[in-house]
Amino acid sequence: MFRIPSLCLCLFASLAIADESSSKPARLTVAQKNGWAAYDKELKRKEDAVNEACGSALKSSYDKATYPAFDPMKDRTQSACQTAVGTLVEVCGTADGKAAVKEAVTKTVCRLSTDGTRVSLDEGVLTLHIDPVKSSIAGKETGNYSWKGALEEIL
Repeated sequence: MFRIPSLCLCLFASLAIADESSSKPARLTVAQKNGWAAYDKELKRKEDAVNEACGSALKSSYDKATYPAFDPMKDRTQSACQTAVGTLVEVCGTADGKAAVKEAVTKTVCRLSTDGTRVSLDEGVLTLHIDPVKSSIAGKETGNYSWKGALEEIL
C-alpha cells in the first residue's frame, strides 16, 4: 500500500529535478570560452578601426544567445561578422558614408541566423544576421550583394 504513493512521490521529485536542470544554461567548455574570447578580441579590433575611420563611438558584440551549440572548432560565422563590421571602414571612405555611420549606428550586433544572411538597422543597432547555410548576402533588391552594398543600401 505504501509503495504506490512512494513511487509517485519519487517520480514527481525526479521530474522536478529534471525540469530544473534543463532550464539551466549549458556550461561552456574551455574551448568555447577561449573561442569567444578570440572572437571578441578580433571584433574589438574591427570596432576600433571603424571608430577611427568614421569618427564614431560604436560598440560591437555577438548575440551569443543565438549560438545554442557553439563549437569554435566548427563555427566559422565569426569571419563573416568581422568582415561585415570591418566593411564599415570602406563605407566611411566617402563623406556621405562617414556621416551616415556616425549618425545612424551606435552598435553592431552579430547574430546567428537561420533565415538568410542580411543586415538590419533599428534604433541605432546594426544587426548582422549571419546564416551559415544561406551565406549569400540578401538586400532589398534581388541579386548578389557585398557587405558594402548591403550596408550602403540600409544606411
